[in-house]
Amino acid sequence: MGCKKLYLEHMDVLACTAAVTACTPRRDGGFDVETDRTPLFPEGGGQRSDVGTMDGARILHCREENGTVLHTVEKPFAPGSTVRIEADGAVRRLHTQQHTGEHLLSFAYRKLFGAENIGFHMSETLVTIDLDRMLTEDEIAAGEAYANELVWSDRAVRIFTVDASALDGLPLRKKNETLTGDVRIVEIEGGEMCTCCGTHFTHTAPVGLIKVLEHARCKQGCRVTFVCGALALRHFAQENRELRRTAARLSAKPDAVFDAVCRKEAQLSALQAALRQQNAQLAALYAEKLAAESTACAGFRLIAAVLPAGAEVCRAAAERLCRADDVFVVLLSAEDGGFGYVCMAGANCPLDCRTAAKKLREAFGARGGGSEKAAQGRLSYAGEPSALLREIREVMADGGRQN
Repeated sequence: MGCKKLYLEHMDVLACTAAVTACTPRRDGGFDVETDRTPLFPEGGGQRSDVGTMDGARILHCREENGTVLHTVEKPFAPGSTVRIEADGAVRRLHTQQHTGEHLLSFAYRKLFGAENIGFHMSETLVTIDLDRMLTEDEIAAGEAYANELVWSDRAVRIFTVDASALDGLPLRKKNETLTGDVRIVEIEGGEMCTCCGTHFTHTAPVGLIKVLEHARCKQGCRVTFVCGALALRHFAQENRELRRTAARLSAKPDAVFDAVCRKEAQLSALQAALRQQNAQLAALYAEKLAAESTACAGFRLIAAVLPAGAEVCRAAAERLCRADDVFVVLLSAEDGGFGYVCMAGANCPLDCRTAAKKLREAFGARGGGSEKAAQGRLSYAGEPSALLREIREVMADGGRQN
């Protein structure tokens, strides 16, 4: 049995009394309820579903199947019973703002630049249209401005139905050769005309504002992301909060945030350069001290130490120490309850770093690895650092290249 779709006749109709014609349990625990009429728009044509209530029970979603509308409801309703269906007016208005705005923006890009809309999608927070050609920043801005002029001049919106055989005689923005029977047409004063099953205002002013957020290349064309009306207000309110929080943190005015961030970046770069220089100096001092504390092993000298410094200093110190051909270095830095380690081998050292990493893994459950000449990772050890160093020296002392 068909369902009379009141949203197609009068968008402002948000409630009605209806007879339940079928009720089917869903796997997710809800129920698909069919009625002889409904004011709720089912998801389709790029537009999101209306939501609302059926005798007070929440309608979570609507979809159209075989000419009827299935309402996904929290509880069952007996076929033959009479129910009151009410649409959420705020959700309907928000969706209608996006859909009517999409018509205006798509029309603007086609009229100004010959870019055809080949895709439309509405999410909970954003709307996108796909155009068949890439547009420049200036073209995107010009189309946005033109569409908003259509909004603010409060153009009339007319909805009418024609037989599919009459479509060739209409100046449609998009043509669909597969349509048959009665076809619904949306016409906006100023030139926009398109086949469409969505909800629209009778005039453009309630769209409020159309704001393009970004555009990016998509296949051979571009994808334009935008928001209208209530979504635009929501978006800008959130961005404004974040902008003001950031400005306060930077001790800057909101319109000077970018310059303040650039200054912070310059300061950070200078500090990082100074830190690298200090780390290099510190690494050189550690290397000079440790070179005199090596332990003689079978065919190489072992240097093992825990440094009160980070991994960058450990790597730099190890590199300096390994300028000596016969040196093998294990340097550790305390971090987060464990130790980070760096292993490096001189050019003629018989112990390679992959073998060393394996030894550390077997002895201490260490993680990490690397090449024959350098390896790094992390290990856990609950005892004193001095005891850890003794064990590492014992593990490495038998040395030798292992295959």
